[in-house]
Amino acid sequence: MPPGSAKTIELLRIGNPWLVGQHVNRVVPVFAAHNVIAPDFSRSRSLQSIKDLAFDAGLAIRESLGPCLQVHTEDYRDLQETTFGLLAPERRIFQDHRKGGASEQGSLFPLVGGLTAPAASDDGLGKRLRELLLRHRSDWQRKLLELMAPSVVRDPATAFAARLLGGTSGESNPEEMPRRSLVLRGIDKACAEFVDNLLDLEPCDSRVPAIRRFAMGAYFVGVLRMVAGVVTDVGEELPQVFVYCGLPPGVGNDPLVRAASKSFNRWIAASHSATARQIHARLKETPVLPRTRKAERLRQQVRTLLGERLGEQQLDATMTGLARIVEGKELSEEWARRAIDSRTLGFSKSEYARRVRSLGANIGFAGPDRGRMPRLMLDTPLLGVLAQGIVGRGSLPYEDFVTRLSERFGLVTGIGSDDTIADRVGDLGSEGYDPYEVLQRNQELLRERMVRTGLARTYSDSHTEVFGHA
Repeated sequence: MPPGSAKTIELLRIGNPWLVGQHVNRVVPVFAAHNVIAPDFSRSRSLQSIKDLAFDAGLAIRESLGPCLQVHTEDYRDLQETTFGLLAPERRIFQDHRKGGASEQGSLFPLVGGLTAPAASDDGLGKRLRELLLRHRSDWQRKLLELMAPSVVRDPATAFAARLLGGTSGESNPEEMPRRSLVLRGIDKACAEFVDNLLDLEPCDSRVPAIRRFAMGAYFVGVLRMVAGVVTDVGEELPQVFVYCGLPPGVGNDPLVRAASKSFNRWIAASHSATARQIHARLKETPVLPRTRKAERLRQQVRTLLGERLGEQQLDATMTGLARIVEGKELSEEWARRAIDSRTLGFSKSEYARRVRSLGANIGFAGPDRGRMPRLMLDTPLLGVLAQGIVGRGSLPYEDFVTRLSERFGLVTGIGSDDTIADRVGDLGSEGYDPYEVLQRNQELLRERMVRTGLARTYSDSHTEVFGHA
């Protein structure tokens, strides 16, 4: 079994269920969005034919779309290009060169609920966010259904998708909310409220951009929950990380870029350490059979926890792959730290940073994807998602917006309304720079960008308001 394989990651997920595997380049926002939306809709029988339509119109029309489409053969190529452009802008459906049409793998852009289906390629990120939302007591599910199954079609893209589905947006089949669940707190509550706000639309909002913001926002909080959430799971405070707010990606000799890079590495290290501690804690509380030999206890505990996640055949294969770090070992925090750094699990701090950089690069949240000085940043499209997710309806003073980012998600972009933040973020005062000045300059850069893009407005008294629906 290769280092860091899909099976061995299940041991890491004992400590952090949100972790994604080594093939992180496959994990993109559209897949996560499908896994949040799809449980509320029945799978369309025409879904595969609609995918086929992007590559082989003749095949799709012969298979099931004939009653919906009356197209001359000479127009097939135009139809294929239109379908691909509207329903696969992220290029996440793939041609099947052997059988023709599209592969069963891949997902369409979710213009309507009927185009969604569970996707394995997000490595469970969307599924875990969906589970979190089911514990969030609000009307988010109603708003999601209204977004994905509109009663009135107002744009040609939605009309085209509905035509392919036989004149409907899809058959809604809402998943039942659990009657009793633990109350969300901390970053879990912040993530759920953020996504909830993205579903809270104004009458003037266009559907397609709203769906795109929803997909990006769901993915964004999934990445944050993966990194920061495990730190709070072990009882520590939400980790603070400095975010570069100039125009991405910035230049390497900028003090803000250097501070952001150092802060990013500390952020990753805190999450990596917390994952090891959580693995140790979970295994320690797992009982073993009476009279189990000391050298067998750890193996038995690992097998018990993995047995809750894997089938018998997968479990046997995984335990074989883990033998080098489990057989004859004794459980301790030091063992957990060594185990996640081992070649067997392939989860060093640098590998973790690589995965987070790759995920973040998909939405303009981290960069560069390769090379030196990794850092968090905020690309312009992501700023709009942040404004709506944090503010919701109405507006918020700019300083309060900055403070909410740090309080809810640990994202430090400036002083905000909390003067103590400079003392709680490491590395800002290194290399002779004053932490307060670093934060003030970063905050002003963000203010200027938000005003320039119409997300905020500065008044004559120098007061700035951020608007959730700009």
